[in-house]
Amino acid sequence: MVNDVLRIAVIGVGPRGLSVLERVISHTRSPGPPTELLLIEPGELGLGVHDVKQPDYLLLNTIASQLTIFSDERMTPGAPVTPGPSLYEWCLEHHGPVRFDEFLSRRLLGEYLQWAVRDLLDRVPPRLTVRHLPLAVEDVRPDGDGAVVTLADGSRHQVDVAVVTTGHGLADPAPLTGGDLVETPYPLPVRTDAVAEGSTVALLGTGLTAMDVIAALTVGRGGAFDGDGYRPSGREPRIVLTSRAGVLPCARPRTRQDRVAAPAEHFTPAALAALREHVPGGLLDFRRDVEPLIRREAVGRMGSATPEQVAVVERALSPVPTTWATYEEYRDAVLGAARADLAEAELGLGVSPVKEALEVLRDHRESVRAALDPPGLTEDSHRYFMDEYVPLVNRVVIGPQKERIQELFALVEAGVVALGPGPRPRLERVGGRWALSSTGLAEPRTVEVDHVVRANLTWPSPDGRLDPVGVALRAWAEVGPDRSGRLVLDRDGFAIPRGGAPRSAVAVFGPPAEGASYYNHYVPSPGVWSRALTDLDRVLGPALRADRSR
Repeated sequence: MVNDVLRIAVIGVGPRGLSVLERVISHTRSPGPPTELLLIEPGELGLGVHDVKQPDYLLLNTIASQLTIFSDERMTPGAPVTPGPSLYEWCLEHHGPVRFDEFLSRRLLGEYLQWAVRDLLDRVPPRLTVRHLPLAVEDVRPDGDGAVVTLADGSRHQVDVAVVTTGHGLADPAPLTGGDLVETPYPLPVRTDAVAEGSTVALLGTGLTAMDVIAALTVGRGGAFDGDGYRPSGREPRIVLTSRAGVLPCARPRTRQDRVAAPAEHFTPAALAALREHVPGGLLDFRRDVEPLIRREAVGRMGSATPEQVAVVERALSPVPTTWATYEEYRDAVLGAARADLAEAELGLGVSPVKEALEVLRDHRESVRAALDPPGLTEDSHRYFMDEYVPLVNRVVIGPQKERIQELFALVEAGVVALGPGPRPRLERVGGRWALSSTGLAEPRTVEVDHVVRANLTWPSPDGRLDPVGVALRAWAEVGPDRSGRLVLDRDGFAIPRGGAPRSAVAVFGPPAEGASYYNHYVPSPGVWSRALTDLDRVLGPALRADRSR
């Protein structure tokens, strides 16, 4: 501490950084040292990617009642809280009727976050001083018992704790100025403006990012959905959907406001801890040790399900690739499976045994995290988990809203969207165009396109300009031995310096921590235990209490 003032820096203040502000406010209502909180964010506080100017066709993938920036006793049992309205409650007060299960626009979440920033800053306790430093961070590194943060203007700030919550890095607002390969589609729609009407564009990826791009290229260009399907505006390109797996994501199911997840019987942190006792170093093999527990838990939920329904679940939970004889066989199989899944999503949780079984991956996400928490997985298994199983989970339970899948079928029927040439297509230049060639079909097929959009975001960003903090961290902190560049963090989230030095005073949360832990890109939900807030308390609580020696 400098002059007996505890200094904490929050690097990047989107929604996760805003949660740091909320936790610090909650803790500093109790006695303790005078505290200065530096909110280092070059953009508007709290927003992150939720720009209030973005179009309304860009939707959240979490229902309104499951998002809050505040805290309650069930979210952080035994810890101080700062109550406030959820997104749903705030919308009812400020925007009129919304459904509890409505997928609202990201713009509306941005307005909620703007309001939450003002509300939180109005509740700062006397011992806390908050300063906003509207600059990007160029470097952060350990310095004695604390850390030093260097800003873009060259100023250096000595702090006791640095909390990195940079999300997906700095926004790159520069529009596409030519070329036919879009490396990242955000921000939309400006990044896809160069995709000309009437041209053909391939989307590499079929998940949430692809759904955003499709919306920008259709509804964003004047098309509309009605009871008869899709009415084109004439300004759309022809869209070819392709991905490694070659399948469409599962639709998010209908849910009930009073739904409570069934307790796990097999896939529990305790079961994983018991398995660790019998393997060298406590390192689990995800395929051998964890996946059988997941499948057993899922099928155990299905009660009187038919053998066909059980088979659907077992196929969905298997990352084994499928091959097809012809493109027509592949197309019909993929669209048929997606239609069947959409019917299950319409039935919803508690009614569809298929969706209830697959929801194990969301309901018991904490058990998945427990598999990655130290000592974690073997290196080969960690690579398999990140490269193969995380995409599987994303397809199965973190897919788009069922309404998006309904719209996708309307676009297929209107001739605007078509499936690409099977799974794992090969992409190469052919003259002045791009060619996608099948590798998973017995009968070869090639599709030529004018533009390619990478709709499968990677992290860490390959562009260091957009992630200077990540580049700075990897200059001194331990990273995994695989090609991902993932940071190695201890269980509290602190980066570990290379060379065997003690853990640093730099803690990392949110997307930059992905790989060290699992599924870090979300806003907390009200009324249920929050791993995100609890992990922040593991770092902030000891620093902020009156007796810091305990």
